[in-house]
Amino acid sequence: MSVASASVSAAREAGRTLDYLLERPRAVLATLAALQIGATAVLALSVTHNGWVWFQGGDQIWLTTQGWLLGHLELPPTEVGYLWSLVLAPIMWFTGPTYVQALPPLVVLQVLVLGPIAVGCVYGIASRIGGRLLGYWAALLWVVAPFAAIPLFVERYQERWTEHFVPQALGLTAMSDFPSTVLVLASALFLVRSLDPGRLTDAVLAGLLLGAAGGMKPPNLLMGAGAFLAYLVARRWRAGAVFGIAVTPSLLLILAWKERGLGQLPVLSLEEVRLAAGAVGAAGSAGVLALDIDRYIELDVEHWRQQMNYLREFFWSARLAQWAPFAGLLAVLRVRRGAIAALLAGWLGAFIVVKGFSVRSDIQANTFWRLLMPAWPAYLVLFASIPLLVPTLARRMGERIRPPATTPVGRRALAVTVLLTIAVPAVAIAASSPSVGPERAVIQDDAGNFILTAVEEGVELQASRAGEGVQLAWTDGGPWRANVFYRVYRAEGEDTECEHTEGSRAVYCYIRSAPVATTRDTSYLDPAALPGTTYRIGVATNWADDEEQGDVFAFSPPVTAP
Repeated sequence: MSVASASVSAAREAGRTLDYLLERPRAVLATLAALQIGATAVLALSVTHNGWVWFQGGDQIWLTTQGWLLGHLELPPTEVGYLWSLVLAPIMWFTGPTYVQALPPLVVLQVLVLGPIAVGCVYGIASRIGGRLLGYWAALLWVVAPFAAIPLFVERYQERWTEHFVPQALGLTAMSDFPSTVLVLASALFLVRSLDPGRLTDAVLAGLLLGAAGGMKPPNLLMGAGAFLAYLVARRWRAGAVFGIAVTPSLLLILAWKERGLGQLPVLSLEEVRLAAGAVGAAGSAGVLALDIDRYIELDVEHWRQQMNYLREFFWSARLAQWAPFAGLLAVLRVRRGAIAALLAGWLGAFIVVKGFSVRSDIQANTFWRLLMPAWPAYLVLFASIPLLVPTLARRMGERIRPPATTPVGRRALAVTVLLTIAVPAVAIAASSPSVGPERAVIQDDAGNFILTAVEEGVELQASRAGEGVQLAWTDGGPWRANVFYRVYRAEGEDTECEHTEGSRAVYCYIRSAPVATTRDTSYLDPAALPGTTYRIGVATNWADDEEQGDVFAFSPPVTAP
């Protein structure tokens, strides 16, 4: 057999195999989801971790404590979003008040449920661009990209990527970043589907899901910029209006959530201004309501340039990373998917401008990747679309790049989504009363780093006189899902100070005692304590099981020395 005939035979066989796979999307996606679960399990076991605790690096303590309080219909200061805490609340009825106790069911939920949903959403968006074949390719990239990127970083940065970011990107934490990314992805999928004629129910579902993502983390609403551009380019005015109406109830819930807990909207600030009074120059002071945009948008161009310098320092090819989405955008436009191109460009661009230019996102400090996480699906789909730039490829693929047919979303699915994303949160927020004391939670004030922390009654502390000192002994508490250590806190007199900030309805109860010792034992002798001294035990852990780092995630109730 000649080389030419062998090549033709191999090409025909490859085509038959490809057609066989294109007819079985469920089997292919199930295989990719299983691959992702297996790869996540391998990484989870291989990187540094402490029991069920992987690197967290965010608001996991506040979010889970907030969920614990909401489960008891107490409303804490509403500094962060509400929806993830509401998801956590029923779980924490059974696990206890801390993220360490809740991690096993949370990790299982995210890896086994949300992970496969994300794979399906990436496939669905890409298949609307280049058919099932591009959908398979994009879903495969979604699964392998976190791992394939590891050798592309210089060796001294690989630990930060592999052990600090990837566990967060795969759902191995109690933070809201991964679930909110999945919600944004799902919203984008149904938005793309709503660009077809007669798909208003898909637009409703897309709006409901984006609103829910905003309820988890308000910056997720930035994807709305891409939605606006997509409907504008597609000239789907009715679908765009329906989408906006569907987002509105969640926006109102966010406002109600902030107002009930804080007494005001953070985007609005009460400022003192000086008013001129008459020709004699008399002046008075008055309060006015000002729009505090700088609180959320920090367009620091110099900071962005520094981040690109870090990208060149740590990554294999900064130019490839920077220009890939532009090439992908041209590819999507090449196959006449202008509305989807507008969605992806607006989605990614809005996050880069608002989050990438912010001083809070830093590649060297490893916060850049997490803060932009909800936009990485747009980047990946654009990257996956680059092969469509190959001349004549789209024509030769023929029907293989035609988007698969889908059915509109049913009313039952819409009703369930309204119930879960609007009705249940609204009832829970309305039924919860602002917290008024430190019985269930206190706030750590660590150099301006406020952490709402649960009071764990399972850690029972006792104090007795021992000569000139005080002997402390306490129970383990838990069960913890990791190795923990204890910090002994001491204060003269009362160790908490509760106050209302300006306009706040919920009480901020700060713990004012200071740590005097760290131990892994369940006892401690304070050699020179004064009578009336107040003690607490702080339970702490971290991914590296290092006593020098890691936040306290639970406090015992206070005990006064005899």
